[in-house]
Amino acid sequence: FVGGAGVRTELGELLVGIAPKGKPFRLLAASTGDSLGLSEVQWDRYVETFGRQLVAWNDQRRRTSDPLEQEYWKRRHRIARQAVPALTPPGTDTSLAAVDRWLAAAASDSSESVVGDHTFLRRLALDTTGVVPTRSEIHWFMARPAATRRGDAITRFLADPRWADHWVGYWQDVLAENPGILKPKLNNTGPFRFWIHDSFRDNKPIDRFVTELVLMKGSRYGGGPAGFAMATENDAPMAAKAHVLGTAFLGVQLKCARCHDAPYHPFRQKQLFNLAAMLNRRPLKLPKTSTIPSASLSGDSPVKVTLKPGTSIDPIWPFAELAGSELPRGLLRDRADARERLAALVTSPANHRFPHVMVNRLWKRYLGWGFVDSVEDWHDAKPVYPKLLDYLGRELVRNGYDLKHVARLIFESRAYQRPAHPAKTLSGNTPPPPAPIRRRLVAEQIVDSLFVVSGKAMRTEYLTLDPEGRRGSNTFLNLGVPRRSWEFAALSNERDRPALALPAAQSVVDVLMAFGWRESRPHPITLRDGTTTVLQPLALANSSASHRTVVLSDDHALTDLLVTDLSLMEIADLLYLHILSRPASSEERAEVVAVLSPGYSKRRVPGAIKSPPPSSRRLTHVSWSNHLHPDATRIKLELERLVRAGDPPTNRLTAGWRERAEDVIWALVNSPEFVFSP
Repeated sequence: FVGGAGVRTELGELLVGIAPKGKPFRLLAASTGDSLGLSEVQWDRYVETFGRQLVAWNDQRRRTSDPLEQEYWKRRHRIARQAVPALTPPGTDTSLAAVDRWLAAAASDSSESVVGDHTFLRRLALDTTGVVPTRSEIHWFMARPAATRRGDAITRFLADPRWADHWVGYWQDVLAENPGILKPKLNNTGPFRFWIHDSFRDNKPIDRFVTELVLMKGSRYGGGPAGFAMATENDAPMAAKAHVLGTAFLGVQLKCARCHDAPYHPFRQKQLFNLAAMLNRRPLKLPKTSTIPSASLSGDSPVKVTLKPGTSIDPIWPFAELAGSELPRGLLRDRADARERLAALVTSPANHRFPHVMVNRLWKRYLGWGFVDSVEDWHDAKPVYPKLLDYLGRELVRNGYDLKHVARLIFESRAYQRPAHPAKTLSGNTPPPPAPIRRRLVAEQIVDSLFVVSGKAMRTEYLTLDPEGRRGSNTFLNLGVPRRSWEFAALSNERDRPALALPAAQSVVDVLMAFGWRESRPHPITLRDGTTTVLQPLALANSSASHRTVVLSDDHALTDLLVTDLSLMEIADLLYLHILSRPASSEERAEVVAVLSPGYSKRRVPGAIKSPPPSSRRLTHVSWSNHLHPDATRIKLELERLVRAGDPPTNRLTAGWRERAEDVIWALVNSPEFVFSP
């Protein structure tokens, strides 16, 4: 480790290399295998292998380190099961999934057929792992018996650790996770993204997830839920967090109760600050800056102020209509802790709103419409298919608050497996169709799928402006080297100094932002702006990140296959399967064959050899301490030039034929089919 007083403590790269005279250095390590060379390729391979080993060790320790905690949650879930009776799906047609039986009982049309296998798998993979399926996953799926194929795939993809990757971006928005790599700004939080990821990687019950978030323990800057407690430069941080928790888990929109009573919701400012006081663990005084002077309000204004600055607000549960303040025995470990009491009241089995909000979030995420349309504001809500909503909520509670259990119920249904309907289907007063709504992929799905298609790592810089680690975490954060899109953050170069640029990371962030990703999250949202803009096709067509997906470099996932003895028809199917997760149609095959026929027989360059993979290590000589030096700008401009140039193309394919193959890849990646859920 490196670190010390006033500086960050981070994992370094201390090593010992030994070499006989005239021989290359090799790593001295406690290993029974061959000693490790210190070339770029060997070192990158070692870092990748050791990184996976560290993840496995961390998983094992995290899941087994506290058996008493595990027993506590088992006991809580037994209490919940006893408090919530089961519901039996209506009807006698056991060939229908439980979800479909409830929909059929609601007189919903269930006659529509389901999508084909390739479409189902692509949809399932995107909804569980956040990326398109690989060819090996498609081949595995199609080799399964037809009768169990889809159920087997649901089991496999729900068990995939990438389930966690796909959930982090969602909860970053909902919980307003907003770390800054350069000095705190308004409503910055700690990087509790890593705790979110670990929670979903461990399939942590959602009631435990909420409880840990509310308790805000652990590391503030190192990735723990204590980072959620931060709200820099905010006059009432706990009021900001109460607003986040209300929208996230209770469907209670308290935004307008921040400085006055909510004019269009039945909530008073006092109720928001009651929650804030519970988070504060003691009474909380209303800051003068958190109220509107009465003199500034007209007599007929819908805005009312009923709290005076300096009023002391007690830590009292303010939503008796959702759940009473009494809790079952065994839920609280410290009855004097108001924060723990708040967590228990939110997740209590007596609070039916909590499981309903959670299953509504799942349903809307997977089908594009919700039982309650606004997942974060249930005021005056009249759910569609209310009995199905209640059934799924009970299933969540009775199965240990396991989101995967409810996800399985949804994935197994014909409702989920039907063809997607256009979004305009949701207009009018009729209930939504029992089918998915056509929806564009979110930014993280698009970008991460680009890298799955290319088979390449992101290879960005460390997300820090102080790679030397000279300053403390309260000034600079180091968020590491991203491997998935959720790991990015605002790059904090508002000064527009070239020496502070992170060009490789910026090339990915540009595409993410074009598709609605927020680099800064000062407030919570669930649904991002889905407006189509001219930047989106431009980002896919011309960005450095998409260029890396298209260029057939030696480390591209398709290059090795294209130099083998494949026919043009096989190449056409290969490209469509690899990028769009389905075989090409006869017309599409003919189009690909027409493009790739010229030079096909002589596409391979005799004697050309495969180049070693490029190093994942970026130039890191520039840090905050030296970024004003003229050489710092020169180094960063050179790095920017390398990023724009992209990966060198393979020399194993002739330039003309390779470029035509890249044109086909470019066309498929830029097709609407790539950016929409099937």
